[in-house]
Amino acid sequence: MTAFAHEAAPRPAVLQAQGVTMVFGGLTALNDVSLTLEEGQIVGLIGPNGAGKTTFFNCLTGLYTPTRGRVLLDGSVMPNDPAHVTIAGVARTFQNIRLFPNMTVLENVMVGRHSRMKQDPVSTLLRLPAFKRGEAAARERSRELLEFVGLTRSENEVARNLPYGDQRRLEIARALATDPKVLLLDEPTAGMNPQETEATRQLIFAIRESGVSVVVIEHDIKFIFSLCDRVCVLVQGELLVEGSPEVVRADPRVIEAYLGKPPEEVEAEVREAAAAVEHDKGERS
Repeated sequence: MTAFAHEAAPRPAVLQAQGVTMVFGGLTALNDVSLTLEEGQIVGLIGPNGAGKTTFFNCLTGLYTPTRGRVLLDGSVMPNDPAHVTIAGVARTFQNIRLFPNMTVLENVMVGRHSRMKQDPVSTLLRLPAFKRGEAAARERSRELLEFVGLTRSENEVARNLPYGDQRRLEIARALATDPKVLLLDEPTAGMNPQETEATRQLIFAIRESGVSVVVIEHDIKFIFSLCDRVCVLVQGELLVEGSPEVVRADPRVIEAYLGKPPEEVEAEVREAAAAVEHDKGERS
């Protein structure tokens, strides 16, 4: 038996950002940022406000065209158009929830599902049997996703009437309705209480188990370290450090730079996160 017999084989890369740089006028928002997301991975992206995290997501989803560098999905260059990016297999949620507030919960998910429907204009206009079959299939799949995120009982509620945490879950369900290979979550636990945050963590694990790779932006380092396989730290538009949660939380550069907090405060948060991860591992074993 060789020394490498127990090492897991590397998984294929589903999403790659290669040297992504984004310049707005004279301001460099991102400088040579690279990231690789492997199949079945959850990667966390953390850093202080203004570090470039959402700008990076916008480059990954075609909202912005990088000044330099490129984004690859399954080895092919990503299209520079959000609709085509969605069809290619990348979906996202937003830091500020973007639902259709006057539509029902079910209708919101069906909007996402329509990106996968292929109906010719005549069939749609005349509401022919092919159109009706497509709508029925979309409704059935949307209901499956509402069950998956725990919103089955709310399908006929108007989206604006949902509690905040349920609106977050609805946005995730709508993103999943596009059948993504990669799901990008922008601060999915912002404003949540501890119970809602834990439910979201378990939901993301379930999403990964369903075959979707995930990238998460989040300020809650306890949440990130207990969730992610790898963590990337952005500071002032540059990748400061990347590695396993254990490597990142022990890096002195993260202690000094993360969120601009005093080192002793960050160290306390890191110790708390590490203890939570070890406790969680113990409960699962």
